[in-house]
Amino acid sequence: MNEIKKDTYQKWEESGKLEEKLKSVQELASRHVKQSDIAQVLGITEKTLIKLKRLHPKLGHAFQYGDEELKNKLIDAMYQRAIGMEYEETQTIIEETKTGTKKRIIKSKKRAIPDIGAIKYLLIIKFGREFNDRKEELDLIAQRIEKGEDVWVNENSDEEAVGVIRVRKQSPK
Repeated sequence: MNEIKKDTYQKWEESGKLEEKLKSVQELASRHVKQSDIAQVLGITEKTLIKLKRLHPKLGHAFQYGDEELKNKLIDAMYQRAIGMEYEETQTIIEETKTGTKKRIIKSKKRAIPDIGAIKYLLIIKFGREFNDRKEELDLIAQRIEKGEDVWVNENSDEEAVGVIRVRKQSPK
């Protein structure tokens, strides 16, 4: 008989290993592991992985969920830096005494001060131009473009983009 050859994804599905593989992909993607390394962990070539992602949306979604998880972790880390955070520092001291070696562990709680760069970044991303250092300059450019006083030229062509604005407008308060 003419038997249809199954791809690796279908074999994982048939053997009950698919969910485990998808979780591995998601977890590795969330740690910013390269696609070639993920393929190696899965026991396939990167070329096969690319083909499987194209053929099976669930695999592509596992990469997307991993990327989303990574993004959320990074945003959370940025937020923690912006507001300052408490952390525990552990110091291990090994001392030689008459009776032998003595190990002493010192734990201390410390507080990291808020990072102004992280604060500014999050304010600009979340609340827009009003927190940008160059707010006045951006407002002037936007006004000049709206009035048609500024003409932006694409240096790679002879085209002119009259009145093109690339700045996000703020909603009135």
